[in-house]
Amino acid sequence: MWSRLLPPTHARRVPLPLRDLRLAVGFLAGCLILYVVGGPPVMGGDIPVWQAVLPVLVLCTATAFRSTLPVAALVVGTLTVAVQMTADGALAPLFVFTDLLYAAALYGAPWLCRVLQSGSVAVTLVTTVALVVLDNRAQGVTTGVIIAVLLVSPVWTAVLIRNHKERADAERQRAAQIDRLAELDRKTALQTERTRMARELHDLVANHLSAIAIHSSAVLSLTEARQGKDGAAEDDPVRQALSVIRENSVQGLAEMRRMVVLLRSDRGEADDWDRPQLNALEALVEQARPAADAAALTLHTAFPERFPEVTSVIEVTAYRIVQEALTNVLKHASAGQVQIRCETGGGQLTLSVDSPLARPGGRAGQRPLEQLITGAGTGLTGMSERAALVGGSFDAGPDPTAPGRWRVRAVLPLPRNGSTG
Repeated sequence: MWSRLLPPTHARRVPLPLRDLRLAVGFLAGCLILYVVGGPPVMGGDIPVWQAVLPVLVLCTATAFRSTLPVAALVVGTLTVAVQMTADGALAPLFVFTDLLYAAALYGAPWLCRVLQSGSVAVTLVTTVALVVLDNRAQGVTTGVIIAVLLVSPVWTAVLIRNHKERADAERQRAAQIDRLAELDRKTALQTERTRMARELHDLVANHLSAIAIHSSAVLSLTEARQGKDGAAEDDPVRQALSVIRENSVQGLAEMRRMVVLLRSDRGEADDWDRPQLNALEALVEQARPAADAAALTLHTAFPERFPEVTSVIEVTAYRIVQEALTNVLKHASAGQVQIRCETGGGQLTLSVDSPLARPGGRAGQRPLEQLITGAGTGLTGMSERAALVGGSFDAGPDPTAPGRWRVRAVLPLPRNGSTG
């Protein structure tokens, strides 16, 4: 039986709210003031001081537990008031008891709230009818009104506040549920779009890359067979061009397939994602040398002996910026020297690609296929967006310190605890 009067174990360990302690001290001080000012009618008849103050002290102690142990506080308060009213009929403890009723209806379990609602009304009606029938009618009605004020009023006030809080909690839960559903719809729509993009990349771009790799391999095999018969030179430019085409198409196909896996992944990243690394920049430049030699471009690199430790996002961003800058150099730059630098210092990673300006009239005289290959300037936009996403900066344009040259420069932040080799 006593287990129903106590809250769960985790609730018993909750410290007493400071508000309840202040309220208990305030009730005790108020009752003592009423005793001094009001005298016996308020605190009791001709009885010792301790006997008049003891019920108030017990009720105020119960008030300190009004929100943490509402049932136990109400039981103690009810017994105290019943004994005290039978003994001397003081009024001051009743004011404290009304707050215990209010707190029990507000903080207690739903069953306790329902019991107090019906119980307070029943006690008021029974007492009023009994007094009207057995005693003076006017006095009975007056007493019934007083009992209603002391019992019904605090309970029903608490019920109104409790219902308001429950409605507010329900609205908050409903709003949270709507937010969760909206987030779920957003994720579903995002995953659907990612799946569609992965399907299009696989069915269109990947298939074209596969065709390029297959045909270039076939033509290269025929070229090698002819070289074996005719004794052609190993440095045949056609053979070198075919080797570059096959290598780039195979590498592009592999990255395209990894991208398809990435887009289809629910977590947003593939477990086997072979992300580009900073120490692969030298290999990237070496891969571009044959095409650079064909365009009369000489590639020079200045990379640190040991690259700094950076996050995967910074690493991918740096690699892709250099990759796109090299691609633009091979497409547009005139013959000359190309400088590719990577520098660290001051908590930053600085990437720069300096090249000769584009050949005069290069774009005006392009054929449709060349126009398609060179694109519409989206490469610079993509590099700028990549740098901005990681909190870096990017600029591209004619080098003010070296006339006749084009400079691409990106500055990316490094982690504070990263080494700067």
